[in-house]
Amino acid sequence: MISTLLQFIASACTLPTKTVQAKTEGVSYATGICAPKLYPMRVHRGDFYTVDNWVPLANGGVLEDGWGSNGMNMSEGNIIPTGFKITYFSFMENKFYKGDFALPADRIRSLFKEGFIEYRTKRHFTYNAMIVGMAPGGVLVVWMKGVDKQVEIGRFQATETDMAWESFIPKTGLTREEYVFNLIERRPIVLAHFKKNGLMLGLWDSYRIKYNWRPKFEFPEGCNEELIRLRMFNGEYELLWGDALVKNLFEMRPISNRCNMLWTDETNQGFGAEVTFDEAEIFEAYRLIYRDDKEQNAELVIKYNDTRTSLEFYLRSKSEEIELEKCKVKMYKRSK
Repeated sequence: MISTLLQFIASACTLPTKTVQAKTEGVSYATGICAPKLYPMRVHRGDFYTVDNWVPLANGGVLEDGWGSNGMNMSEGNIIPTGFKITYFSFMENKFYKGDFALPADRIRSLFKEGFIEYRTKRHFTYNAMIVGMAPGGVLVVWMKGVDKQVEIGRFQATETDMAWESFIPKTGLTREEYVFNLIERRPIVLAHFKKNGLMLGLWDSYRIKYNWRPKFEFPEGCNEELIRLRMFNGEYELLWGDALVKNLFEMRPISNRCNMLWTDETNQGFGAEVTFDEAEIFEAYRLIYRDDKEQNAELVIKYNDTRTSLEFYLRSKSEEIELEKCKVKMYKRSK
């Protein structure tokens, strides 16, 4: 039975641990690791490094809390990393992966220096974490994370490897087959998802495809839009407010899976909303809008419904508009 399950089996991810601090050229950041939900991973060893220094990644726990999430570990370093290396195990594949990769150190240094103005305090902040994500098939992504912004640094391809199981999971008394079987058996939702969808290889690369679009509020006269936070399927996020929201430029962005927004109506009553998009619906909408012209502009339009009790969403180009009917919207009043 165990071998049958493993043959069939042939998530990001917060590891609730401590904090890694790395300081150089005025920066201080934590390291994180993650995996997609429903695809648990475990790191054996990993490091960000330079020629003469290194900062470790967390290891020893099961990662499955979500793509782009971060877990922390306690250590200190003094680096802008020029590379990272990692060895990890993918439970749903029953495979080890490893890799050693160069990082764009000049871009990382520039992003740390540039930073952003944080919405809540209106002060300059910079990125405070560097995160490595692991997806099925050996897909690796590195992000830089800040309070109001997370950006992808690069996508990398790990290769299959192997190691003695006792060196990876010591002193359990279980064989590799037994350990993997037990871990997956304790996660019936994970197993059911796998039986239905398999490894979904290529999914996390599809999340990285970008289109030239912007969000667009179309609220009644007298309303004042304060901010919108766009969270993307590829693990990035950004916060538009102030001048950035007024200018609201078209930019190459991946597709959004969630957004949060704040506004006031014409009576100065404050509102907020949290929106989750249906993955299949919004990807199909973008496919249709961009099917004949990959370079055109589009808008993710946000409107009040007729009773002003919720919001409506549309994807619009110059020639076409598609309503997104499966959005989950939580709208609330704020204190005056």
